[in-house]
Amino acid sequence: MTGRRSLRSVALLAGLTLALGACTSGDGSTGADDTPSASSEAVPTADPEAVVESFGVVVGGGEATVDVHPLVRSGEHLVLTFDLRPVTLPDGDDDLAILGLLVADVTSRPAAGGAVRLVDLGDRSVFLPGVDSEGWAVGEPSDLWTVPAEGLRVQRAYAAPPDDVEALGLLFPGHYVPIMPIIDAEAPAPALTDDGASPLDLASVADAPQLALHRYTTELDDAVRVLESTESVEVSLGGDVLFASDSADLGPQGQAALTAAVAHLDGRAGGVIDVVGHTDDVGDDASNQDLSERRAAAAVEALAGLVDTDRFELRPAGRGESQPLVANDSAESRQLNRRVVLTLTSQVTTRTQVPSDGELPPFEGGPTATGAEGVEVDGPRPFRITAPEAVRVGDCLLVTVEAEALDTEVDSSFGVGGLSAVGSYRGDRTVLPQHALSVAVVSGTTAVYPYDYPLGDGSSGLQAWRPLADLDTLRRIDGGQTLTFVGLYPAIADTDTIAVQVRQALGAFAFRLTDIPVAAELETRERSGAAS
Repeated sequence: MTGRRSLRSVALLAGLTLALGACTSGDGSTGADDTPSASSEAVPTADPEAVVESFGVVVGGGEATVDVHPLVRSGEHLVLTFDLRPVTLPDGDDDLAILGLLVADVTSRPAAGGAVRLVDLGDRSVFLPGVDSEGWAVGEPSDLWTVPAEGLRVQRAYAAPPDDVEALGLLFPGHYVPIMPIIDAEAPAPALTDDGASPLDLASVADAPQLALHRYTTELDDAVRVLESTESVEVSLGGDVLFASDSADLGPQGQAALTAAVAHLDGRAGGVIDVVGHTDDVGDDASNQDLSERRAAAAVEALAGLVDTDRFELRPAGRGESQPLVANDSAESRQLNRRVVLTLTSQVTTRTQVPSDGELPPFEGGPTATGAEGVEVDGPRPFRITAPEAVRVGDCLLVTVEAEALDTEVDSSFGVGGLSAVGSYRGDRTVLPQHALSVAVVSGTTAVYPYDYPLGDGSSGLQAWRPLADLDTLRRIDGGQTLTFVGLYPAIADTDTIAVQVRQALGAFAFRLTDIPVAAELETRERSGAAS
């Protein structure tokens, strides 16, 4: 595995010192003296050619070093420049094939560089590379399939944040740079050598998306499902947990579920909470409509004792079987459709971490081990999956998962892949990349998934979502190599260890890794005055 040189230096920006501590290395260390090739010299960020951070990436059967330069503000855009330099090449090859490493959807089509995203954790938003009117990435080189032995410079344009934002984070496949200073300067040369590369044409940028980040959590063994953004929160409560069959009388578990739901209203402005009951399709329409209304009314009565009704108006309604979450084609699907949904549209006033309570429930369907020990998963090829450490980044959590190939295969058609399942953790009406990193972070009875963002409706009519994590875990890995995947997650409150897991599902490796230490906070530069 390639050692990483983490930024442990002082980033100077207009006389302002940005100190960074406890950066994770590729082997899970926290910047100790034994970190391979550790970089400790000061970084003169006013220079657009300065290297903010260097790190390694395993790709295409070889390894490369990535040097990232400061973000350059140019009007309504930012220019990102990074250099790729092969360290090792596969035997007999003259260049390093990176293929789809940096390719991901931005708007209407996959874009070269789309997997390289800028992140504003203070504003809870992600910036995707700018594309032209046909959806192609703007910048040099126009495609990103190979890196020649002498190296390659890549430039991409992004939307610029407000002037008071002095730095953003950079999410690269397998690595996160928490502080990317934004400077006012001329953009660096578009190529490492004078090979006639064209300067970045910012006028051709037709769309440079800046998208709001959402967080999705589940509690009490999926009885409580929570979707949150800056503007709203939606809590779906399993009807079978709240009520007995054909009943609108709340049971003890129902009271616990409502208490867990109310915790997600903390830190939000007051407003109207719509409480809507839903049923499956068993029985006639009229009885289902009546049951859904009575259940919504019962939930409102209980909630009135849990929330400040001077701040929150509770508004019950029933939808019967008219708005199923999934098709009523199995007992499991009907169970999902029996639910009560709480929706509050109001702004976040204070950032809060995800609450957690209770004991970690048993895990079935796959092996378990500590994050440091890892588990061996069997498929077309054997891999060891580990998660040695997580690191706090502001009020978020940076989670690293590593996969080591335990065979001697070279250029195999089979990669890791199984760190997510076919389908979406959000439900049947949404779609996620099949091979994205979407392991759940678990503490007690709470599970959180990576921050994510919607790209719009896909060709299938399903809403396309992308996690703030590695988007392709299926890339080439030769025997003996280790790939590193990272994701940014909502932090769970009051915990110094976490677990990560993938449940048994089609296309997934089922496993759980426990006792993963949460390291001290990794500093970020957030917008001045942002809620904390």
